[in-house]
Amino acid sequence: MKKLAFFTFLVFIGQHMLAQGCNELFISEYIEGWSNNKALEIYNPTDDTVDLSNYRLERYSNGNTSASEVQKIDLMGILAADDVIVVVIEKLDPDGSGNEAPVWEELQYVTDLFLCPIYDENNTMYFNGNDAMVLRKIDSNEVIDVFGKIGENPGDPFEGGGWNDVGPDYTWSINGETSWTANHTLIRKEAVDAGDINPIDPFDVSVQWDSLAANTFTNLGMHTSICNGINVEEIGFVELSLYPNPSTTGLFTLNYSKNIKSLEVFGSNAAEALIARTNVRGSVQIDLTEHPAGIYILRTLNDDGSFGWARLINQ
Repeated sequence: MKKLAFFTFLVFIGQHMLAQGCNELFISEYIEGWSNNKALEIYNPTDDTVDLSNYRLERYSNGNTSASEVQKIDLMGILAADDVIVVVIEKLDPDGSGNEAPVWEELQYVTDLFLCPIYDENNTMYFNGNDAMVLRKIDSNEVIDVFGKIGENPGDPFEGGGWNDVGPDYTWSINGETSWTANHTLIRKEAVDAGDINPIDPFDVSVQWDSLAANTFTNLGMHTSICNGINVEEIGFVELSLYPNPSTTGLFTLNYSKNIKSLEVFGSNAAEALIARTNVRGSVQIDLTEHPAGIYILRTLNDDGSFGWARLINQ
């Protein structure tokens, strides 16, 4: 297990202060590469060491609504706070070929736990881009994270199938758009602080995942997250005062005594700023009239080096 890099991307602090997550494991990276290059990275966002024997991986293949016993496997070991475990299919014979082809050495190098060497005995880690993967807590039987959608087959990965970012169904089998979940590396967005506990909701990959090319392993062993435990007091955060808040018109007014170097507003997934302004002073109007109702995060960087944040409720 590799220690996480310290998270310094301060734009997510405001959301972290409001977050209800960061209290349970979730899948932080998904690799469905060529041949047997298959891996899942699981992240512990909590402040406590976690006993992994209370967690199980499950594979729901090809749209099935249940997983057989050979598609479930209990994890093992201890996972430290702010750490990850990299789980990889156990194909290590350098002379293996076909279905027994070895995992590439660069993936082996960053692996913490090899599982499922024999398909007929357990094939949980033999996922393709159309298999839903579930992380379940054993003692409560709760789904604490799901990748994909149970009961939905987004198409044969050998023909290009998988889930993608095109609505309303997000599947290659219906819309024919490029799969994100076959022959890709996917990394959970930094703003995600908890797993997806609804295994049958629509799976738009782009909402919580960033896509990299197939067989990209360089990010395994660490995960950057808003849960990384930055101390707000140490970096000088202050709450901003806005009115009206909530706003029924989409317009907010910020009055602030400090000179503001930069001002940014982020949506719920915090992927990129919806509004960005620099060198503002005095009274500032924030206009969300072109954006849907919901909760937004305002973050400022001030001339004196302090940061300001506020939650905007657009009704």
